Amino acid sequence: MNEIKITYIANAGLLITGLEKKVLIDGIHSFEPFGFSPVPEKVLNHIIEGHGIYEDMGYILFTHRHKDHFNGKYLDDYCLLNTPRMIVIPKDGDSLENTKGNITYLDTEFWEGRVILEDNGLKLIAYKTLHDGKEYRDVAHYVYQINLLECHILVMGDTDFRCSELETMLAGQRIDILIVNWLFLNNRMGRALINKVNPKELLIYHLPFENEDIKNYIKIAKRDLKRYETEMPETKLLLSCEEFIKV
Repeated sequence: MNEIKITYIANAGLLITGLEKKVLIDGIHSFEPFGFSPVPEKVLNHIIEGHGIYEDMGYILFTHRHKDHFNGKYLDDYCLLNTPRMIVIPKDGDSLENTKGNITYLDTEFWEGRVILEDNGLKLIAYKTLHDGKEYRDVAHYVYQINLLECHILVMGDTDFRCSELETMLAGQRIDILIVNWLFLNNRMGRALINKVNPKELLIYHLPFENEDIKNYIKIAKRDLKRYETEMPETKLLLSCEEFIKV
């Protein structure tokens, strides 16, 4: 695996592979928030059972504990059948006392980058940020930087892009692939942050599957991308379960 492959699962779920390493982010859940898509049952079963591309996943990360990103029961089921090297969860509420595995609970200062792993060509860095929406200010939320094969990938989860501290946190960093919520495209401050980061490639996620887009979020995202495409780096919308890009 001397190339990087980024596979989209559902909502904000991703599988990043390379150097015979696999990092799953926000990929174990089945909750269906109104207007978005859950992990399909068949795919969730493959993840839990470690089948196919989900075999031998070493690192399981969660940006936060909202039900459309994380499910503790399914994580328990996964850990009964698999032995990941590391599970990373924000410290927010109860600990997972009955879950097997090497669990790291993140509890850091806001905007502070912490290296949580360095493993033979793979480096994981976690940054505590604010979750988008005033009603979610108390939610422990982290973004992850995955450095793999000299490629720097930043996964933003549900980060509030309106925070000036976020720009300061990312100032001067090299980000090759930036992965953001579709609302970044829809907001002037979100687009400004994308341009400040200046990635080589932009991936847009946290959209429903096309056949489940009852709120026309994809239509809005495509409209915004067309409207602002001259301001954006090379951009791809992630819309289908298990579609992937190679880096």
